[in-house]
Amino acid sequence: MYLLNNLNKVKSEIANALITSGREQQNVEIIAVSKTVSSEEIRKLYSYGQQSFAENRPQALRDKTKELSDLNIKWHFIGHLQTNKIKYVYPNSALVHSVDRIELIEEFKKYAEKTGVVCPFLLQVHISGESTKQGFAPSEILDIIKQYNNDNRLSIKGLMGMAPLNSDTQTTKQCFKNLSTLFNDSRQLEGSSYKAEVLSMGMSGDYILAVSEGSTMVRIGSAIFNHE
Repeated sequence: MYLLNNLNKVKSEIANALITSGREQQNVEIIAVSKTVSSEEIRKLYSYGQQSFAENRPQALRDKTKELSDLNIKWHFIGHLQTNKIKYVYPNSALVHSVDRIELIEEFKKYAEKTGVVCPFLLQVHISGESTKQGFAPSEILDIIKQYNNDNRLSIKGLMGMAPLNSDTQTTKQCFKNLSTLFNDSRQLEGSSYKAEVLSMGMSGDYILAVSEGSTMVRIGSAIFNHE
């Protein structure tokens, strides 16, 4: 029962954040981050109506899509992706959040040509300033979008970013505000392959701040799956 209680608490806090930020007519999609979670727990949460789940390791995504193939799950990939692991992710993902370099975009184009399938993804923007995080620099992201916004081998749905770990509220809020501004600016660059539909920002520790700054998709792990 804790799963349902936790899910309802997250939904309630998102709804409150939408109201207080003047976004009450908008929706935020919850992605349940199941990277440390058993298939049994995923099945239980799915039975409560949660359909979108995320993994951060390519082989884990491959394995769980097989184990849970009888469920209509929308699988997301949120981890760092090496080019030699795309084969595990590309055919199994409803959305890849973490395309963080030109080399990876080019590999997605090759896979589209090879398979005839276009896998949707987000461009990861390095907003935290932490050396451990990947992503395109905020100063270059609009130029990257211009470069690829009309390539029909690609489906770029928007932007993703992560605030610094353990940062103060004001720093976190500013990081999200900066990415939200870039996201809104990117609307002017929409083309056949780039659509500013998804702004993926906010995790268990900061999703309320992310929603208040315009997030349309949050990636929630411990706030849903922890027993406490």
